[in-house]
Amino acid sequence: MVKVKKFLSKDKTIRIASVVSTDLVQAAVEHQKVSALTLTLLGRAITGATLMASQLKEEQVLGLHFRGAGPIQSLFTEAHYGGKVKAFCANKMASLELGDPISAGLGEGTLEVVRSLPYQKEPHRGTVELVNGEIGHDIAYYLRQSYQVPSIVALSTMPNEDGCESAGGYIVELMPGYTEETVQKLEAVQAMAAPINDLVRKGAQAEDLVSDYLLNFEFETFDHPHDIYYQCDCSVARVENSVRTLGPKELKEMIAENKTFAVTCEFCGKAYEVDQVQLQRIYNELKA
Repeated sequence: MVKVKKFLSKDKTIRIASVVSTDLVQAAVEHQKVSALTLTLLGRAITGATLMASQLKEEQVLGLHFRGAGPIQSLFTEAHYGGKVKAFCANKMASLELGDPISAGLGEGTLEVVRSLPYQKEPHRGTVELVNGEIGHDIAYYLRQSYQVPSIVALSTMPNEDGCESAGGYIVELMPGYTEETVQKLEAVQAMAAPINDLVRKGAQAEDLVSDYLLNFEFETFDHPHDIYYQCDCSVARVENSVRTLGPKELKEMIAENKTFAVTCEFCGKAYEVDQVQLQRIYNELKA
């Protein structure tokens, strides 16, 4: 079970969200073949989106879309306040040249953040340039540029032969009313904080990831009300709706040539095939 822990300082000027997301990231790649690079960056993005979504309101949804010139090309993850998460990467088997830093996986590009409510006509969108392709740094830059919220974003994902060995992270945000003394104290704590992957490997819980901060400030602790889980929205009905967009002419040609429509979901790796019988039914519905 993946749970987000949240903390609010007694003076209401610091809020923290923290999570150990190993099982969540593993579920994201369970049925997909991905490279170590893809898993690392995808895991960080999933963790970051989960933490950001936990600070939203009920039924709100947040999406992070990273687009870069590096081999990853594009990363997208969507997280609901209610706990549901999904994600995909354009180049699942992306790799780097020997000696290149992880950040080169994305390279130069943009981060688009989308926040929405069910039935909202137009979601709120904000776009910033990638600072350096480090997921955490780019999220922190977005929060500063778009909301004037200084923050510390620490994200980690470590792959192994079986998928995800460890994943977790936290976001520390400064709220209105903070002082320069608070900033200096947080920076000092950040410099001493232990690496997240080391803590998770040793069995750390979400609150353990931010224990250094908790010792240096007075906080109230909250459990996020929802469990976090990976779930894709794909279905036969959605695939058939995609087939309908081909139009009667192309469907008629596929039927005449005895073709099928095959597609693999980019979020969960599930394969679908729309056979001749289904194609004929959809064609008849469109003609009617």
